[in-house]
Amino acid sequence: MMSFMQGLLIPWLESLKHYAYMCLLLSSPERLPYAPQATLLTIFVYFAVGLLLIDAQQGAAAIGGQILLEISMLGVMAYIGLNLKGLLPRWQQTFSALVGINLVITAVSIPLRSVLDIDSSEPNRPLLYLTLLLLVWNLAVVSLIFRRAFEISVQLSAMIAFSYFVVYQIVSVWFYT
Repeated sequence: MMSFMQGLLIPWLESLKHYAYMCLLLSSPERLPYAPQATLLTIFVYFAVGLLLIDAQQGAAAIGGQILLEISMLGVMAYIGLNLKGLLPRWQQTFSALVGINLVITAVSIPLRSVLDIDSSEPNRPLLYLTLLLLVWNLAVVSLIFRRAFEISVQLSAMIAFSYFVVYQIVSVWFYT
């Protein structure tokens, strides 16, 4: 039992460290351990963190659906990009990195939202600034992961990351309205 936990927790904690470094643009997916179980744990923790986002406007099903949509789209994009480049063995680490950075950014955004008291029904200036900052930060980190995983230029990875964001927003609005 102890060996199993060490076999799961040690790679996950190492991955968590690299997720945080990737969010600071200091690491890349190839530094992650190849550990599919750690990726599954990351997905589970991401859903658990998503439960903290439940409020009067969005229930558990909506939050869970958005997370599922997000990780599905990221997984498919990583698969397609890596398959086109002939780098498919990198898929697990790339997917883990994409899910992990979203976990870290979401976890960081929750206390920021509570500090700014953003539970009010009317949008306010701090909410708009925080949303814009998190959006740009997320896109920059996703772009870094795509650039390193696909071995492409900064401009192309930025276009792919922005295209992902636009398609995600369209599909999200389409499903949840």
